[in-house]
Amino acid sequence: MPKMFLFLIGLSGTLFPLSALSEPTEITSPHNYQNVGALLNDIEQIRRVLGKRPPRERSFELHDAVPRQVFFQAQTLFRKCNTLAQEMAVVSREAPSPAPDRVIVSADVYGMLNDARQQLSYVKDALGITAETDAPAIQRRREPADVMHAIIAASYVLNRLTSSGPDWPQIYDRITLIMSYVGGTLPAEKRYPELRPFECCKMPQDVFDALNGAYNQAREVAAENDIGFVRIVPGKAAEGGASTSTVYDMTSILITDFAEMTLAMDGDEIDPPVYPRPARILPSHAYQLAQALSDQIARLPLE
Repeated sequence: MPKMFLFLIGLSGTLFPLSALSEPTEITSPHNYQNVGALLNDIEQIRRVLGKRPPRERSFELHDAVPRQVFFQAQTLFRKCNTLAQEMAVVSREAPSPAPDRVIVSADVYGMLNDARQQLSYVKDALGITAETDAPAIQRRREPADVMHAIIAASYVLNRLTSSGPDWPQIYDRITLIMSYVGGTLPAEKRYPELRPFECCKMPQDVFDALNGAYNQAREVAAENDIGFVRIVPGKAAEGGASTSTVYDMTSILITDFAEMTLAMDGDEIDPPVYPRPARILPSHAYQLAQALSDQIARLPLE
């Protein structure tokens, strides 16, 4: 989809100032963590004005992330900020800046977070919010995994503020995209397995667990190709388990890492699998695809 130019309707032209964050000479993960903290403060202002309840807490830990993975999660965050800006400030749809054609570094993440905060400034201006938010103190020991965790936490709140969040057809299509990455590394006759029998009544948590299982299943192949996967350590399950948005954010992690892994494996660009598409896509259909992804990963060669 081509990037659209931002178009503001009915705004005063004087945008709300962001909290003061002077850009450092060399940007590191602590600076990105501070920037996400400022963004979370912006979101909290908006949430209170809109009278929305905060989301339920989700307990998990992330380890071993790198700036590449954080950047793509920040792209997802930007899209959600833009969606809120479309709904609240009548801006047009805008795509995030593409990934640079080189190794992604912390400065790229910083720029994407600034872009996301700019979208929030349009929302604040439209809502008449005039108080600046404080920039949190920098925490020197923060790592990329901490930044990624904070970005996902911000995404959870944004999901509460927008009227249109991720849905199961989007998740279904994202899993087929991941399968096309994996399939490009396999012989034509082994690319796509048959679907396992359909299992009724699956919940988002079941899909999350199946995707996380497939992700861990590919970890050894990724390591052999010098690609590091994030370690996701689930904590105490939130009431009701994972949400649809949680599963969507999980697919963001898989897309970037499987794309990187299969690129290192010299995978071909191929069409996604053509399975019969349900008229109404439910979590059980996404679970069935996640099972197929697991069967597909089992076919990957190990040296």
